Amino acid sequence: MGSTQELLTVTDDEVIGEALAGRQRGYAALVERYQRQVFRLIVRLIGDSGVAAELAQDTFLKAFRRLASFDRRRGFSPWLLRIAHNTAVDARRRGRLDTVAVSEESARDRMGIASSAPGPDRQAEHRLMLRDLEAGLGRLRPEHRTALHLRVQDDRSYAEIAYVMGVAEGTAKSYVHRARRQLADDLRRAGWGGATDAAGSRIT
Repeated sequence: MGSTQELLTVTDDEVIGEALAGRQRGYAALVERYQRQVFRLIVRLIGDSGVAAELAQDTFLKAFRRLASFDRRRGFSPWLLRIAHNTAVDARRRGRLDTVAVSEESARDRMGIASSAPGPDRQAEHRLMLRDLEAGLGRLRPEHRTALHLRVQDDRSYAEIAYVMGVAEGTAKSYVHRARRQLADDLRRAGWGGATDAAGSRIT
């Protein structure tokens, strides 16, 4: 195979094969392919981007050490995200940061809300709704917030969410349902009934 850039267009199995053969470009391609997903998941649990970046590095180091024992039938991405989730949970248990700061841009991206508005009044209203959305996400329990992130932003199946989080599939569904319901209720209490309905396909 060729360069790291060329590896980005091939399957996970081929890239993993390169890594297992000891070729650095295989490891680099896996990091390039999945570093954003790993970071976003960890920052949902940790809330601090600096700590999340460190834990993302830890995640890849753990994954590379265990790569030879990886069951390819399960899929690399869910397996890697499970390591990321466990790394973040362990960090929280050790007393690392447990606050969630969500930027306007990331809140918008996470909920699939349009990034532009036609006029100043609409733009101001949009910013206020995103502020309340950010606050609502911060009030979710970490496991509910994580499940919602995996379902909405990463478009994961409930089976994948259950595997990543180490819970039963029914529990994963319950986490997502409760997160959506609480977030929708919070937005309604903040006076965003119409806005909640507009985003209902992603939130409720």
